[in-house]
Amino acid sequence: MSEMVDLSKNKDYLTTTEAARLLSVSPDTVLKWVKAGKIESFRTLGGHCRIPMSALDALSGDKSGLLETEEITRRESTFQYCWEYLSKGGEIKGECHECITYRSRSRRCYELRNLPDGLGCLRLYCKSTCTECDYYKMVSEQGLNVLVLAESNRIITDYDDIDINGLHIRFVQSEYECAMMIEKFRPDFIVVDCTFGKRRTEIVCKSLFNDPRIPVVRLILSSKTKKLSDYCDKEVFGWIKKPFSIEQLKNCIEGTA
Repeated sequence: MSEMVDLSKNKDYLTTTEAARLLSVSPDTVLKWVKAGKIESFRTLGGHCRIPMSALDALSGDKSGLLETEEITRRESTFQYCWEYLSKGGEIKGECHECITYRSRSRRCYELRNLPDGLGCLRLYCKSTCTECDYYKMVSEQGLNVLVLAESNRIITDYDDIDINGLHIRFVQSEYECAMMIEKFRPDFIVVDCTFGKRRTEIVCKSLFNDPRIPVVRLILSSKTKKLSDYCDKEVFGWIKKPFSIEQLKNCIEGTA
């Protein structure tokens, strides 16, 4: 990536969001191409990524190779429960049905390792410590998935940097898009913008909270004022004032906000 330059007022340079829209891909895909050196880019004086229009012109004709690489990467990084990992795409092992990790649909078996014997993971197929386990290494290195349901991605102030600090962020603008994204993304946290209104927000949160595909998902409401009791405080993990930065989101997730 080239040195920092002042591109703030130059219309020949686009943000990753603008570039993604023109290329019909996600912003994080554009960032991956930038980091891999597959697309020319610059940094503004403020540290944000900018992509010259000329680079998009070169890609718009044929980006099939890049998209194929992205699809392979996405498939390889899709989260798997431990019982899915052990089944290797086949039928879930019978013993797994007796383990509390499966019965509670806990996302990560190693998070239950400190429970007393007989209450936590049964360690039926554990041949080593968690830190030496291939499944642990695969999943723990993937970071946390955060899905943001909002009418605009401007709810996050530094939207250009959406794949940092161990957070993988995706945006959806409707309940339908949210349901479709959950199928392949499996979020650890879902941020719900209260701009949708009290009743709609309440329905959305209860639906997500009871979705069997994400049984341990944590919901975060975002609004300009904190009034969880007006919505669905029993289902909600936390609250964050909008708009917010990725660092503030990370602090909220870690309970340090």
